[in-house]
Amino acid sequence: MYAKSGYGQSNLQRYKAVKIQTASPAQIMLMLYDGAIRFAQIAKMKIGENDLAGKGTYIGKVQAIISELMSSLDFSIAPELCTQLQQLYMYMMEQLTEANIRLKTEPIDVVVGLLTTLREGWGQALTSLPSDPTLNRSPSMSGQAGSDGESTPPDPEDYTV
Repeated sequence: MYAKSGYGQSNLQRYKAVKIQTASPAQIMLMLYDGAIRFAQIAKMKIGENDLAGKGTYIGKVQAIISELMSSLDFSIAPELCTQLQQLYMYMMEQLTEANIRLKTEPIDVVVGLLTTLREGWGQALTSLPSDPTLNRSPSMSGQAGSDGESTPPDPEDYTV
């Protein structure tokens, strides 16, 4: 279906891999939320089709993403927020387990609603950040005054991760 290029990957697969590899942490969070929402909607569809294997596969994918979101919480930076998010993620896991066991779509609707709200919040946070990441630097990382008294841009090598 898609043109194959090196190492058996389609161009689409290579594009997606590069997109993820070059994304900022905030963009990766958005991708995780998008994937979880998409997989939850597919799981709901699979329940409606009585496709038990498919339902289990897609609920498992949502749970894996939520587990990844939980593991990315940094309690040293915002302990209260992280505690609240962890509780919310645990609630979502319970709802997904309920949907999986009872073959009900309502718990999936709850999870999709919560994920959508969180995704919108991250999206707003991402758009409120300056497009130039150098604007978030501490003063010690800013450009130094040159011999002519004007500020010179800092060396990009100073900011490699």
